[in-house]
Amino acid sequence: MSFFPRFSSLLLASVLGVSAQAASATPLPPPKDQPSPDSPAYIAEDPHLSSLIGKPAPALLLKTLDGQDIDLSRFYGRQPVYLKLWATYCIPCRAQMPGFEKLYGTYKDRIHIIAVDVGFGENRNKVATFAEHAGLTMPVVMDDGSLSNWLHIKATPLHVLIDRNGHIAYVGHQDGAALETALEKVVNTPRSTDKIQLSTTQHRTSLQIGQKVPHIDLPDATGHATNLVSNNSRVPQAIFFGATWCESYLNTVEPETAQACKHARITLQTLAQDHHLKWTAVAAHLWTELSDLPAYQTLLGPELPVVLDTDGLAFDTFGVTQIPAVALIDSTGHLKRLLDARQRDIASQIQSFIRSSAKH
Repeated sequence: MSFFPRFSSLLLASVLGVSAQAASATPLPPPKDQPSPDSPAYIAEDPHLSSLIGKPAPALLLKTLDGQDIDLSRFYGRQPVYLKLWATYCIPCRAQMPGFEKLYGTYKDRIHIIAVDVGFGENRNKVATFAEHAGLTMPVVMDDGSLSNWLHIKATPLHVLIDRNGHIAYVGHQDGAALETALEKVVNTPRSTDKIQLSTTQHRTSLQIGQKVPHIDLPDATGHATNLVSNNSRVPQAIFFGATWCESYLNTVEPETAQACKHARITLQTLAQDHHLKWTAVAAHLWTELSDLPAYQTLLGPELPVVLDTDGLAFDTFGVTQIPAVALIDSTGHLKRLLDARQRDIASQIQSFIRSSAKH
């Protein structure tokens, strides 16, 4: 068994109050400074993050919730930078927030510290309200996907430390002794290079209505990858954007969103029975592995075959940041509508598209 499926199942199991034994037959014990796996604060570390260590940090222009610009490249070479990526609905993130604010009070004069909401499933008011209630006093920004994509983020919370040379010095999910040791190290390590190198990031451009959908290969539960949209389909196509954890995990922290996902799923399952559209369900890659797809496929049913958006390309291409959502595509492979599936009239909107498509 690879590490990350265990990481994913332990995260979901811990925040839902399920035992670690139910999540994995042989769970790894947490480091001594971590909470136990049955604690809401627990999140296992991902060993793949070590590949980021030593890489030049990204050049990014961020904007705070109050409209201030933050040019990260201006900090590199002067002071270390600490970026914490999180989400309002992430239970381990919530558990870490008091400690994060405490670290800001300790290091704010020696390290540039920024709270970075990942932006997925979020909006400005929601993030601002959360930050106020959590008592966050450091700058708060919302990622447009550029930083998350550069980091290949799979889960939050994620702590990223950048040293005075502008290189990634530490990346980890859990707070505690390891993070605090890394903070002390970057504070006390002087700059050792005259030239600061920067990594470039790429912001993916979303499709506009009427544009042709590009080729996007995504894997199903067996790992077999196929093009998301067939340009030679004889019938229009519909893509359901969701998450394996929307109806379960979010039922604890965002019940309205969980209910919207459930309502959309049931509605689409009914519509898919008529075979007027070719349906595909795309699962968001955050907190999800291929090993999570079989259970999700069982939930969705055979009329909604599911694939995994392994690096967020499909969600970014269609500009989907809120779930559930539905993209409607004509028989020539052009995007015709992008629907907010949280709306109660989602069925009538899709039926209207079916009728209009039948006329052409």
